[in-house]
Amino acid sequence: MIDSYVKTKNGREHITAYTVEECKPPVLAFKEIQRNHIVKKYASDFICFDTETSHADLDCAWVYQWAIKLKSMYVYGRTVSEFIALLNKLAEHYHLSDKKKILIYVHNLSYDYCYIKHSLRDYDPKIDILAIDNHSILQIDVLGFRFICSYKLTNLSLAKLSESYAKTYDKAVGEIDYNKVRFQDSKLSIESDWYYMFSDVASQEDGVKNYIRVMGYDYAYKCPITSTGFVRKNCLEASRAANWRDEFLKMALTLDEYKLHRLAFMGGVTIAAFPFTGKTLRGDNLGHKDFTSSYPARQMLDYAPTGKPMLYGEVESMEELDELLNTQCCIFVFEVRDINIKKGVTAPYIPFSKCLECKDVLKVNGKVVYASLLRMVVTELDFDIIRRLYTWRDNSLRVGNMYIYERGEFPQWLKNEVMEYFKNKSTLKHTDPELYQKSKNMLNAIYGMSATTPLRDNFRFTIDEDEGITPNDMIMGKVKRTEEEEEKALQKFYNSRNSFMPYVLGIYTTAHARYALYDLIAATGDSDGDGDDLTDVFKNFLYCDTDSVFYIKTPQNEKRMAAYVEECKQRAIAAGAYVDNNYLGLPTDEAPIRAFRALHAKCYAMEEYNKKTGQYELQVTIAGIPKKATKFVKGKAVTITNAEELGNIDNLCDGFIFKHCGGSRAIYNEMPKEQITIRGHKLEVESSVIIDNIEKEVNDTMWSVEGCELYNLVYSEI
Repeated sequence: MIDSYVKTKNGREHITAYTVEECKPPVLAFKEIQRNHIVKKYASDFICFDTETSHADLDCAWVYQWAIKLKSMYVYGRTVSEFIALLNKLAEHYHLSDKKKILIYVHNLSYDYCYIKHSLRDYDPKIDILAIDNHSILQIDVLGFRFICSYKLTNLSLAKLSESYAKTYDKAVGEIDYNKVRFQDSKLSIESDWYYMFSDVASQEDGVKNYIRVMGYDYAYKCPITSTGFVRKNCLEASRAANWRDEFLKMALTLDEYKLHRLAFMGGVTIAAFPFTGKTLRGDNLGHKDFTSSYPARQMLDYAPTGKPMLYGEVESMEELDELLNTQCCIFVFEVRDINIKKGVTAPYIPFSKCLECKDVLKVNGKVVYASLLRMVVTELDFDIIRRLYTWRDNSLRVGNMYIYERGEFPQWLKNEVMEYFKNKSTLKHTDPELYQKSKNMLNAIYGMSATTPLRDNFRFTIDEDEGITPNDMIMGKVKRTEEEEEKALQKFYNSRNSFMPYVLGIYTTAHARYALYDLIAATGDSDGDGDDLTDVFKNFLYCDTDSVFYIKTPQNEKRMAAYVEECKQRAIAAGAYVDNNYLGLPTDEAPIRAFRALHAKCYAMEEYNKKTGQYELQVTIAGIPKKATKFVKGKAVTITNAEELGNIDNLCDGFIFKHCGGSRAIYNEMPKEQITIRGHKLEVESSVIIDNIEKEVNDTMWSVEGCELYNLVYSEI
């Protein structure tokens, strides 16, 4: 038994925690729920479980501390075997089974699972795992318990979940020095180690409980297991009320059609204008525009494919192609030779990663600048952008596998959901913060729901003794389906009454967003350019990322930008996509900036005005570099931001090393359960994952050419 404390919003609260042997399980109510004609019972209350781990080197790690909270009961232990003993005790006490379960929320289940997976399989060899990627687990079912990832549920860090949703308890942030090696027999401090651990499970339970309530559910066992699941459920009900099922089935894809559509899907565009990379621009003429709710806006404002996809015959002329591209929704393969970016273009569009074939390629920021042969799948929107920005050899254009849809609108039930969330987000921030936060989450999740593929990858444990992998190792791996299995999986998707979102709508949501982004970039130009010379269009462009653009303001482009903003506003008004003075898809000014510097895509810094402090503050955005980290100075936790570590915007250059905010790497160690001794300490160990903090060096490599390095030569030729 331990007398300890947990952190509260106003201080701290005394608690008593018990060992597995000492704990007395509280009274639980179990509720029946029927799904697919199967009745199961779930406890009305849930468990929150957390671990702390340590390692002496990068080859082996272990759990040295864990705790759970169930109602007002705290239970703690030092080894995984003790946690399994707790599961057995609770299963026996509550008479749990495959049809009577308690939910266990784990924040970042994928991480903790690595440390307990062999023990869980020993506890129940019929363990059932739902995963969406190799190391991304949503749910684990074992006898009497269902483990759920509360990070996937909320899409919030534990600190943010506690800050935003917990009412009583708070996470004790930055209390533990993870560089210190701790063993399963190390003495732990009541004031730090156990205080941190118990505060974690208390704030997690508090946060999850209130998150679920805000999202409209009384009990955890009734709610979805991912953040997009909530909006999916609302939209499913809305689609049913609109009798959408027949329209959905009209848009069903065969396997070959699906594969083509999958190749047509692309995300946002992120790129730095290469004439300005590695240079710090200063002054009051720097602009930063951002679309309001870009993806939901496209679903409200733009056209969409409707009806059954039809395979079009041979396209015999450019006139015929132009007619199709101007009147239909088109998804097709196009091929050209000697494709080259036009003069002055500093935001190339074609992502090399999406090309079916691309020979002798020159890339910048991962985008194709030149290729002797290029083949890819596009929509008519992509093709229009490509035709504006690139030239290619005369008579080399080939078009094939053309599928066409009639143009219509995104379904009205979807628009109604978008506007409901947007209305609440726009009006309730100060009057109903909980509903505001819920609507903001829902609006952001609309896109995730729209872009979900009908054929998700399957993952299972694989055993390959030829590779030295034994049944004890149980590597999670992607299962490659046969053609027949893919056909069955796709048919299962369309047969399910819970399927309602045509995949092609996600394709066109992002395609319209990219099209709007390039329109916004064009508005930063001093003119529309002249034929193959687009220097005036891109001369002021600095950087873009999905729905925002940085640029240099000039008298000419400020007039063009004002006209474009007004055009967007009028479109929103015409579509009813506005609430008071808030307009979906409107390019709005972000906070003023007085300095900007970019090296390449996902690597930039700026000095941005902070209204709260009245000062310009350095902000740094680099892929893989966290916004802040914790360092320990004389044993005390100190938070350092990446901006503090960079120090000065001019320091963002090739070779700068982030020592504290360098990020981390995951090292997976597969090993059987065993007893070992390290530094004289006896340990229970099994497989593990070590999150190793690393230093990260910034580089300014933008250009790449197959087979050689011609950065300066190629750059001078453009």
